[in-house]
Amino acid sequence: MTRIVSAALFLMITSAALAERDTGAARFANLESVKAFDQVMATLGDMRNMILEDAVSDREASEGVRFLLRTLAMSQEVTGDGYPMAPHFARMDTPQRKIGGDNPNGEYDNVVWDGDLDYKVTGNLGSIDHLSFTAVVRLPSGRSRPVGYVNERSLEADAEGNFTLWLTREKPDAPGAWIRTSPGDDGTMLVRQYIGDRAKEKLATYEIEVVGRAHLDPLPPSEDADIAAGIRGTLIALAGIGRLHHYVSPSIDDPPNQFKLRNSDDFGADISSTDNLYVIGTYGFGEDEALIVEVDPLDVRYWNFAIENPWHESVDYRHRKTARTHDDVTIDPDGKIRFLIAHARSDHPNYLETAGHSRGFMTFRWVGERDTRAPLPKLTKLPLVEALARAKQLGGER
Repeated sequence: MTRIVSAALFLMITSAALAERDTGAARFANLESVKAFDQVMATLGDMRNMILEDAVSDREASEGVRFLLRTLAMSQEVTGDGYPMAPHFARMDTPQRKIGGDNPNGEYDNVVWDGDLDYKVTGNLGSIDHLSFTAVVRLPSGRSRPVGYVNERSLEADAEGNFTLWLTREKPDAPGAWIRTSPGDDGTMLVRQYIGDRAKEKLATYEIEVVGRAHLDPLPPSEDADIAAGIRGTLIALAGIGRLHHYVSPSIDDPPNQFKLRNSDDFGADISSTDNLYVIGTYGFGEDEALIVEVDPLDVRYWNFAIENPWHESVDYRHRKTARTHDDVTIDPDGKIRFLIAHARSDHPNYLETAGHSRGFMTFRWVGERDTRAPLPKLTKLPLVEALARAKQLGGER
């Protein structure tokens, strides 16, 4: 009898505590930030189901759900925590988090801006091959509209590589490049750095400030509407990057081992900058097979070739050779560049590895003139042993 009374008392106390907790939570359910958070959680659940439906193996499913968490972390850090009144450049990629079809031989930073304010960016070009700033206005659809673009050629840097970039409503009476903004616009600016050889090159540096605001000038406290707007920005970024393998052509469902020529007209300015040009393909081959990819060298300022998994993540580039640049290839005696792509390391001088991924994406990107037209690479799938012998024969004795 005592046990029954004790159990009943425990249930009563527990029910009362839960009811009190639910009542407390209900007090805040109508906050815009809470509603936005609930949207993020619902979307994350939908995307979890999408990943599991798209995966074709245990490994793809496991990496896919991890990819969603990495995308959420990046989206919050870069977009959700953006603060236009006291802006900062937030790093999109980290040594472990390389998502969104990024360049493994590149660095990306993003800043959130408000069209009712004016901004000044100061920095130094360093010694890298390519530096660019792409300013866009965010649209209700989740995509973006470009408002300005400058690169290492148009930044008006001085002899030491120092530059100033203005992001303002009116053109300032001061030296530097200028991107016009408009009152009422909410936007972001993406910075790309492309690196030929990390061991030899110095990265660019840059910082941003609001024109007319001193560093420790008072700022208003956070409000529900401001935080909600940031969370909604997180949601837009999560939904866009998390579904990249569906809407960027080619998609993961396209026939494998083919290439397509693409540029920012195909992708949109929120994905590709004006002078970024691409040849993108999907790969798919067996454990004992390999791909030979043959290209002519391009006369451009920068290019690289990278392997990605099915979720547009750069493949473990810290511990494996999964990407090469123009500074990291051997040209064959006939003037061609040939890559041998296999699931593990090989003795080919331009080898690339998929780290055992049975399918994914492979991307050539280069920085060149807008009308640059590169022939599609020639691709041959062969048994691994035969591919090694074929590549050696095509490349001649080394």
